[in-house]
Amino acid sequence: MKLRNLICLTTFSFIATGCAIWGPSYSKPDTQNPDGFVSKDTLSVTESANLPMMAWWKKFNDPQLDSLIESALKNNNNIQAAIGNIIAAQGELRQVQFGWLPTAGVSGGYNSRALFGQGYSFAATPGYSLNILQQLREQEFANANYQAVKAAKDTVRLSVISATVTGYFTLLGQDYQLQLQKQLVTDLNDLLKFANLQYKEGLISLYQLQSYEQQYENANAQMPIIENNIVVSQNALRVLLNQNPGDIKRGLKFTELNSYGVIPANLPSQVLKNRPDVIQAEQQLIAANANIGVATSSFFPTISLTGNAGIVGNSLSNLFTNGSDYWVKAAGLTMPFLDFSIYGQIQQAKGQYYAAYYNYIQVVRNAFASVDNDLSAHQQFTNNLDTQTKAYGSTQKAYVLATSSYKDGLYSKPTLLQNAVTMDQAALQVQQSKLQQLGSIVQLYQDLAGGYGYQNNESANKFGDGHDWSGI
Repeated sequence: MKLRNLICLTTFSFIATGCAIWGPSYSKPDTQNPDGFVSKDTLSVTESANLPMMAWWKKFNDPQLDSLIESALKNNNNIQAAIGNIIAAQGELRQVQFGWLPTAGVSGGYNSRALFGQGYSFAATPGYSLNILQQLREQEFANANYQAVKAAKDTVRLSVISATVTGYFTLLGQDYQLQLQKQLVTDLNDLLKFANLQYKEGLISLYQLQSYEQQYENANAQMPIIENNIVVSQNALRVLLNQNPGDIKRGLKFTELNSYGVIPANLPSQVLKNRPDVIQAEQQLIAANANIGVATSSFFPTISLTGNAGIVGNSLSNLFTNGSDYWVKAAGLTMPFLDFSIYGQIQQAKGQYYAAYYNYIQVVRNAFASVDNDLSAHQQFTNNLDTQTKAYGSTQKAYVLATSSYKDGLYSKPTLLQNAVTMDQAALQVQQSKLQQLGSIVQLYQDLAGGYGYQNNESANKFGDGHDWSGI
């Protein structure tokens, strides 16, 4: 009867206080999604491809790149840290879910000098305290937080994939840059030797000689910088792979990388569904909304059920032979009457929702802007590469003609070498332009949320001690 009366009182209290204590319902913000992106890219085609599941880096047909990404996803420390955050969020969610279950405390002892003879003593004090609405909203909050943390892990995967591809392309580009720079230094050195001869014979001025010296020294000074950049790029990749400094195995040469090809793109609405940072921001907003309900539900009464039982004797066999009212020895219902701090909690929760709301809007705006920027960048870098490639082709033709004229005695050796230097410099411009175009491809796939769902099944590593989580 006690429990029945308590339930009736709880129901009456709920009706009396009204549904306002449940807190506001979540409503997805209207982000006014555009129908398409303003910037156009001749090499991108809008389609409904499942970009998160697409291993787009395999289009470059470089097994070494594929191997690096597989290793990075398996061993990267940031991904493992994100998995740890997921385990913690799961624990928080389970803690809330188990809040529906009663608790019990036990105590026992042995007394050899007891008044009625020696024996064992045992006492159990079960308890059950529950605010139903608060429990529901706390579960909603914990679940949204869990989903946000899972999305955060996807964001880390996305960045690891992009960083690995960018780092590998940069490394290949620097290898090729060093090769071109060495050729440029060699040609400038040969040109400087002839300039010294010409100067001694009075054919050129000291100013012209110093100009050749300056070109040579400037080009030669770039060599250690490029070599150091290669070391930095290798070590950056090794960090992504959770490895100490060392060499990185190469696959294709930079000139063998195909930087032209159709890139699938999604409409803005699909981009929002795919991007893990947008998903994370919305789950944080859902959690903030639920937290308002957690605060306001403090006005809802809390059911409390307690009981106690004890036994004394030489045997514990009658431990659980108590009456049917064991768990309701004492029953009660409490609710705040003059607790103005609750209003402060509600204000705090609403302020957090307000911040989460505009954070979500900002993440969405950034998502649209980044993809549009990437489409523009890829188009312009492609145009630039086309122009630089044509210019390089012209210098190649000029060098072939200069070689022929030199053999026919029409050009001097310095003139031929000057054509070689011009061709070397044009080749370096093509290298830089191609590297920029490749970088824009990687950035576009990242902002379109490409690839993070590929083999997304990493699990926590084992320490082999008490730190491991084995689940329930």
